[in-house]
Amino acid sequence: MKLRPITRAGRRRADVENAVSAYRAWRRECAAVRAAYGRWTRAAKTDAWSAFAAYRVALEREERAADMYARLLPRAQRRPEFEVARQLAQRLPRVGAV
Repeated sequence: MKLRPITRAGRRRADVENAVSAYRAWRRECAAVRAAYGRWTRAAKTDAWSAFAAYRVALEREERAADMYARLLPRAQRRPEFEVARQLAQRLPRVGAV
């Protein structure tokens, strides 16, 4: 089996795809934090500590996801494909916007 070398274009594409994937993971963890916070604020007094513990775990996962995204983003931002994606994203309506 012969392995093909990674091309420059392939590396650029991988950098952008990795950053997008990390962004999606971070946004999922943000949603999990919001959900855990909501459960904590609505928890009965007897369940408050366990709900708070779950909220803290969600915060830690979100922080790790944010760190990963922060590490990958600078590399992807140097790619021309990322600039096109950024411009397209700016034209999309924001969630909740009317």
